Amino acid sequence: MKYFLIIIIAFTLTLSYTGCSDNNGGQHAEHQSDLYYCPMHPEVTSDKPGVCPICNMDLVKKSENPEQDAAEMEGTLSLTKGGQLLANVETIPVKKERISRSITAFGYLDFTESGRRSITSRFNGRIEKLYIDESGDRVNKGQLLFEIYSPDLIQAQNDYLLALKNSNSGLIASSEPGDENTFAASSRKKLQIMGLTAEQISSLEMNKTVQMTIGYYSPYSGTVIEKKVQEGMYVNEGAVIYELAEMSELWNISEIFADDLGLIKVGDNIQFTTSAFPGEQFSGRISFIYPVVNSQSRTIKIRSDVRNPQGKLKPQMYTESVIEKLYNESLVVPENAVLFTGKKSVVWIKNNNNAFEPREVKVGVKSDGKYQILSGLKEGELAAASGGYLIDSESQLKGGTTAGHQHGTETQTPEKPASENEADHPDHSSVPKKQIDDQSNHSMAIFNEVCPVLGNPISDNVTPVEYNGKMYGFCCPGCDKKFAADPEKYLKNLSSDGKTFTRI
Repeated sequence: MKYFLIIIIAFTLTLSYTGCSDNNGGQHAEHQSDLYYCPMHPEVTSDKPGVCPICNMDLVKKSENPEQDAAEMEGTLSLTKGGQLLANVETIPVKKERISRSITAFGYLDFTESGRRSITSRFNGRIEKLYIDESGDRVNKGQLLFEIYSPDLIQAQNDYLLALKNSNSGLIASSEPGDENTFAASSRKKLQIMGLTAEQISSLEMNKTVQMTIGYYSPYSGTVIEKKVQEGMYVNEGAVIYELAEMSELWNISEIFADDLGLIKVGDNIQFTTSAFPGEQFSGRISFIYPVVNSQSRTIKIRSDVRNPQGKLKPQMYTESVIEKLYNESLVVPENAVLFTGKKSVVWIKNNNNAFEPREVKVGVKSDGKYQILSGLKEGELAAASGGYLIDSESQLKGGTTAGHQHGTETQTPEKPASENEADHPDHSSVPKKQIDDQSNHSMAIFNEVCPVLGNPISDNVTPVEYNGKMYGFCCPGCDKKFAADPEKYLKNLSSDGKTFTRI
C-alpha cells in the first residue's frame, strides 16, 4: 500500500513538472515570436518592447497592428496615435475659400505725355514783358503770357489792313466772284497762324492801326514746369518759351516681375502709397502694359492713370503699389501640406482606417500661407498640415513611390513655366550620384558603403556630406542632417574601411 502511494505521488510530480516546462516553453516561444519595430524607422527592430534609439518613438508590436501591414501593401502608411504625436502630424480638413493674390510693385509718378505742352515763338522777335515770370505758376487757357515786338508781325498786320482796304475799294480785279477777298482771307489766316486771337484781329479791323507790340495768350492750361526766356531776350521762330504740364492727372510707372504678368490686365485697379503721405492710400487704374521685359531685372513696366485734382501728388514721387487679384472660391490647403517634386505635387490624406495615403494634386496660386488646389482632393478630406515630410520619408523607407519631395517650396506652380521651374529646382532623385557630385563640386568618392547613422546601404538619392576630407553617404533623407550635427558620434558606428556597421 505504501509502495503504491509513493508511485502515485511520483507520477503526480512528474506531470506537474512536465506541465510547467511546457507552459514556460510555450511562453518563451511566444515571446520569441513577437517582433517590435519603429513605425518611423522600420529597420529598428527588437524582440521586446522599448523605444526607438533614433526618434524615441514607442516600438510597435508587429502582430498587434495587422491593419498597418495591409494598408502599407496598398501604398498607404499607418501611424499610431503616439507616432502621430511624436512626428508632429497635424491634420486639417480640406475646405473651400475665396483667396486673393497680392502683387507688390515699386515705381514713381510722372507727367502724362498728353498733358505736356510746349509754348514756342511763332515768329522772330524780342520779349518786351513777361506776365508769367516764374516756374510753378498756374496758367489757364486764354491767359496773357507775354508781349513781344516783332517786325514780322508788324508786316503781317500791314498786309492784312492793305488787303482789307483794297477789297473794300474794289481795286482787286477778279475774273470770278469772290476772288476779291482771297488776299484778305489769306492775310487774316496768316495772323491766326502767328498766334493772334480772334479778338485781336477784330480790334485790328476796327481801329485800322498796327500794334508795335502784341500780347500772346496761352492756347493751353497747365503748370509752368520750366520758363526759358527773360524780358528783353530775342527769340527765333520755333524757340521754346514755356514748358507746361497738366498735373490734374498723373502716371504711376511701376515694375512687376515678368512671372506675374499673367495675373494683371489693362483696367485692373491698383492701390499705392508714397512716403510723402504716410498712412494715406491712393488709387489708380492700369492703362498700359509695356511691351518689353527688362533683360537684366526680368521685370516689366506697367502704367496706371491717377487722378490728382488737388495737385497733392507730385511727379517723381516714389510709390509702392499693390495689385490685388481675387479668385473664385476653391479648395485650399496649408502650404506645408504640399510636397513638391520636379514633376508632381503630393498631399498626404488621412483615410477612415487612420492610415495616410499620398494624393497627387494640381496646385494653383499661393496666398497667405495656403495653396489653391485645382484637382486631386475633395472637400472635407483630412490633409496632413504638418509632419507630411516625415510621413513621406517613412513611405520612401518602406518602398513608397513618392521620392525626392521638397517640402513647402514653390518648385512648380501654374504661374511659372515648367521648363523654368525644372531648371531652377532640379529633381535630384533621377540624377546619378556621380552627376550630383559633379554639380556640387565634390571631386572625392564616397568613403563608406553603409550609413553611419542606421547601418543600411547608402543611397544615391541622398546628398553626401564632407567631413575631415572624406565624403560620407547615407541611406535616407534625415540621416545626413543627424550626421552633420554630430559627425564624431556616428563615425564610431563605422568600421575603419567604412564597409560595415560596428554598433550593435
